[in-house]
Amino acid sequence: MRPLALIITALLALTASAKEPLRLYWGVDFYTMFDNREGDSRYTDTKTYFQTQLAPEIGVTFDAEATHRLAGGAVWTQPIGSEWNGHRISPTLYYRYDGHDGLSGALGMFGREQLIRPLPNYIWSDSVYYWQRNIRGAMIQYRNATGFVEALIDWRGMQSATQREAFNIIAHGEWSRRRFVAGGLAMMNHLARTSDATDDQHVIDNFIINPYVGLDWRPVTPDGAFTGYFHAGLLASISRDRGDSDWLSRAGLWLEAGASWRRLEAKNTLYAGKALFPIYSRYGALLDQGEPYYASAWTDRLSIAALLIGNDRVAMRASLDFNLAADNFTFYQRLTVSVALGSQKRRPRLLPL
Repeated sequence: MRPLALIITALLALTASAKEPLRLYWGVDFYTMFDNREGDSRYTDTKTYFQTQLAPEIGVTFDAEATHRLAGGAVWTQPIGSEWNGHRISPTLYYRYDGHDGLSGALGMFGREQLIRPLPNYIWSDSVYYWQRNIRGAMIQYRNATGFVEALIDWRGMQSATQREAFNIIAHGEWSRRRFVAGGLAMMNHLARTSDATDDQHVIDNFIINPYVGLDWRPVTPDGAFTGYFHAGLLASISRDRGDSDWLSRAGLWLEAGASWRRLEAKNTLYAGKALFPIYSRYGALLDQGEPYYASAWTDRLSIAALLIGNDRVAMRASLDFNLAADNFTFYQRLTVSVALGSQKRRPRLLPL
């Protein structure tokens, strides 16, 4: 019996035999993206990415308020135009807690849509969101009327003879009063060796911090009205290849602004200083999972988008993305479609601009 069928059978049996008021939970995420890239290819390949993703899951909730959830499923990612070639099937299996006091969390392999807010593109690039739907590890969250905080560990590589141990520990949060906000993010990024490593393979340490302040009037405006925000802060990293034994520190100014009106959206992110990813040319996305443009001393991204369809189940967005970096200009044209169905209310997962 295949693993998904086994999970479904076991959960149905558990639901039927349990004395507690277990309720069947199910959800389906469908996501298709078209991403055509043109221009300079110094930091990323200028080609067309076209793929679809289906992520069904089934489970049980333990009480009438659905405070506790146990669920499992799979994520099927399939490039379009190559028949079965290039497909990838990844497991989903997690426990989720949703308290009524603002505390929540998850443990296992669970979707990135469970984040309170998507992480910025110096942490996770578009490609990471495209190809790896799930966080693999644990997450704890707290939110109230003045803000939120969440921390997670994403264990992206278990050590083996062919795979290096790799994980991120990330904490971020934000506090607001009226329209003033103060927030920040901190990350520890660790890349270890394979179990049969040779002497020329070394452990890599990497840390990123991003404190910021700003103005944000998104939470206090009604749907359909003009909303926006502006954040300014420091973005810094410190990295070390233990084979070199030298810490490389990098820092710069980070500015981000976004606005939306009805179905139109715009966002601009600027970093200017020293290259945030100083050893990207050596390890690439194996270490730094953010946008490769941060290997430049400065980078700016402007995204202009239209939400063509937007409701509780379906979202379709078209966007134009202008990426600048030192000696580089790359232009993206993107169309994404997201569908979310389930026994509990779900929102289509629009990736961050």
